[in-house]
Amino acid sequence: MQFAKETNIPVFLGERYSLYRLLRSVKNRFGSTDELGLLEMTEFGLQAVSNPSEMFLSENYFDSDILAGLALAIVVDGSRTFVIEIQALCVHGSSVARHVNGIQESRADMIISVLMKQAGLKLHENAIFLNVVSGFKLTETAGDLAVAAAICSSFLEVPIPHDVAFVGEIGLGGELRMVPRVEKRLIAAAKLGFKRCIVPKAAETLLSSLDSGITALGCRTLKDVINLVFSSK
Repeated sequence: MQFAKETNIPVFLGERYSLYRLLRSVKNRFGSTDELGLLEMTEFGLQAVSNPSEMFLSENYFDSDILAGLALAIVVDGSRTFVIEIQALCVHGSSVARHVNGIQESRADMIISVLMKQAGLKLHENAIFLNVVSGFKLTETAGDLAVAAAICSSFLEVPIPHDVAFVGEIGLGGELRMVPRVEKRLIAAAKLGFKRCIVPKAAETLLSSLDSGITALGCRTLKDVINLVFSSK
């Protein structure tokens, strides 16, 4: 911040080896500070990203086992809504206990503990690796459900259908909790071609009248999510 003030040069957030940069407004005298600019380094210099969601989605191999361990979260940062990919890998008997990239470690620990205690997943002897694609830092709790779904997918070795996204906070009892701006999140997912979104049960009625081409599937607990997404596979 001191460098930016002294040189009048903007400072960007982003991974050192990534083409993408995040420009966040920390202080704005005439408007909102809750804004996020997304830019990509090209041969012509930094250019605005027209579709923010696409920069956070890796290449999908539809109908392939390689999709196991991948789940898509709909997140909001500033006025931007986009879909990001959460990756999980569960390895039985590994000497590495846990490695987390792009997710708050305390939040990841909580989600893993709830999956073991409330959903009955036997993760005790598994090393768990978590990663957010493209260097994005997941800070809001609306991504909890996608993190849990990615772990379940890898542990059960069952891919998640490519047209399904996730929105929801997870409580210590394994319950799914509401998050802000659910309607806006689903509209963004629909524009990218998603057909279904797993949401907290409380949001299902709220979204029933939303004419966006995407179906909101309400679940009360993590067990409900596991039964809905994985039991029919």
